Amino acid sequence: MMAAALGHGACFNSDTLNFGEISSILTSKLTDDDITGILLSIDAVNTLKVLKLIGCDNISGVGLEPLRGSSVLEQIDLSTSLSTLGVATSADLFSSNFPWRFALSEDTIVPILDSIIGQKDRSLKNVIFPPVWRKNKSAMLTSFMERYNLAQSSRICSCSECGDDFQGSPWLNDGAGSKQFGLHNYVCYACTQHLCDDCNGSFCNECQKKFCDSCCPTQYCDVCGKASCMDCSEVMLCENCDACYCFDCHPVHTCECCDRTRCMDCVIHNICVGCGDCNCGDCACEHTVQWCEFCEEDSCNECRLEAYKAGHLDCMGCRALLLPRIMHEKDALLLVLQAINDGKVAILSEEMIIEALMKFAASQSENSDST
Repeated sequence: MMAAALGHGACFNSDTLNFGEISSILTSKLTDDDITGILLSIDAVNTLKVLKLIGCDNISGVGLEPLRGSSVLEQIDLSTSLSTLGVATSADLFSSNFPWRFALSEDTIVPILDSIIGQKDRSLKNVIFPPVWRKNKSAMLTSFMERYNLAQSSRICSCSECGDDFQGSPWLNDGAGSKQFGLHNYVCYACTQHLCDDCNGSFCNECQKKFCDSCCPTQYCDVCGKASCMDCSEVMLCENCDACYCFDCHPVHTCECCDRTRCMDCVIHNICVGCGDCNCGDCACEHTVQWCEFCEEDSCNECRLEAYKAGHLDCMGCRALLLPRIMHEKDALLLVLQAINDGKVAILSEEMIIEALMKFAASQSENSDST
């Protein structure tokens, strides 16, 4: 398992180990022993600057022991579970039904972090906690954050944007009543460069990370002010009117035919209730998503055809919209049958012939019943 993980070039690159860059099927199977082996194999305590455990939701943190006392580690992202991250990026993080699905142990990891910030020549400047730790606000985590902020308070940093020197405080938000409890300040998550108060970058409401504009530009909803980084894409720009909207305020959609991204004010979009495919009104035709005036639903003809074949398409309006597609399929069937009649069966598999004959027989039966 360890070899498979390191075999992905995107996972380990020089001084960065990012498990979020490889398959979640693989990362979810990694154990603490695998993590230990990987860290030892790359001499992580002396070489590793960035560690992101995204997707490693099968570990307790014991496997991070080789990092104890590291003076070169700059960033550690402990957000292991991708599925829970999706919930934790919204107000649900602090709701009573927040999912409890984390294996990482504070008792195991906090002492390792303490050993790192205790180094005189420490480099650690960005820590991302699991959302459930931030939810719990344990005494152990709160105490560590206080020690971390104290250790960082004496650090004089140079802002990567304006070049001014500054001393930040607090580096980790430690206000118990704040929804930003445990989130990091003054550092861009992507490049780990420092940002002063005046150039404090942009905060994405979705992934709850801070970015400098050079690494990941943030867009703001023109209605509610919600911010989203380009990776999260929860706030989208209409290329027609240049307005930005989040999905809650005013949907902006990308048409799967013309690939244009526009808001609903500029052009109506039809979104299939079955598969989610989206087409703008300019591209709607019998091969794409269309609105049915009878059942008042958007659906693509692939989904309508599946329902028709299964005998579930009861809406006459949907049947009418599907008619051109059915005629295309019948024309194709006639070509297959003509090939059989002409003796050109060598180009057809036995399965194709049988399927064609069954379809033809069924259509003939339907026609005789209707008469």
